[in-house]
Amino acid sequence: MKKKTIYVSGLVNFETILNVKSFPIYYFPIDYPFFGTTSSVSGTAYNISKAMKTLGDNVILSSHVGDDLLGKTIALETKSNRITTSIKKSLEQTPNIVVLVDSSMNAETYCDLKDVQEVTTDFEEEKEKIEKSDLVVLCNNNFNRTLLKKTKELGKKIATDVHIIGDVNDAFNQDFMKYADILFLSSRGLEHYNYEDFLIKLYNHYHNEIIVLGEGREGAMILDSKKRIIYHIDAITVRDIVNTVGSRDALVSAFLHFYLKGLDSLECLKLAEVFTSFKIGVSGSAQGFLTEKGLKTLAKTVDFAVYEIAKF
Repeated sequence: MKKKTIYVSGLVNFETILNVKSFPIYYFPIDYPFFGTTSSVSGTAYNISKAMKTLGDNVILSSHVGDDLLGKTIALETKSNRITTSIKKSLEQTPNIVVLVDSSMNAETYCDLKDVQEVTTDFEEEKEKIEKSDLVVLCNNNFNRTLLKKTKELGKKIATDVHIIGDVNDAFNQDFMKYADILFLSSRGLEHYNYEDFLIKLYNHYHNEIIVLGEGREGAMILDSKKRIIYHIDAITVRDIVNTVGSRDALVSAFLHFYLKGLDSLECLKLAEVFTSFKIGVSGSAQGFLTEKGLKTLAKTVDFAVYEIAKF
């Protein structure tokens, strides 16, 4: 089967993960957490690009960085991973993120996005790349707003992850939800909702083809509009957890990879859960990815707990 080409546009940044004992952190002048830090290239768009490349897809990565040391590091990393890029040096500095993770896997993230929310991506510069793609992943960054409508007018399928929203009419993410064929979001911020009712409400408002709700340690839920059904799948554990930073990007990547191959949506979610569970056995948002062969082999050893939640 011919490899699929995925255009991914979104944040690329440098990331440092620091292991801490617990929250809150009490002041102490100096600590020595030997091998307790991990620094690497990351960001939602990079994580998805590297994961899908590892799974066997062709990827075109579009983003904005600064003309600085971190920007140069990103260029070296994408080249070493053979990821085709359309990265503009349009920022004053490259975004830089620090993540604190405690022994219970709670994470506290400090996102210094620099001026990335103030730039835009020129659609005409990206049009040819988008046209030759089988799927367009537009992360919920301001610079992607100029691409949403015009990408849809090209007849391209759009996938996006809006991460955390508070309601169906979330002001920042409304445009992304409107144009997404495949929509991902987190259950965080939705604790006061019945999840399946909220997914149906989302579907009635935006008519997305697929909606995937990440439930963290509880697993995930999926609404398939063609089947008119909602399933829940319990979380699985295939190896010891180191930390969960980057787990959502892993779930998105594997699901999209297999959905593009024509697999049933529930089967895609099962494989995505295995891919994610293996990934969180290492530290680093863009580390720990399985190949497609390795993933399928591992999945054969897993017993999945799947529940039909609702029909609509």
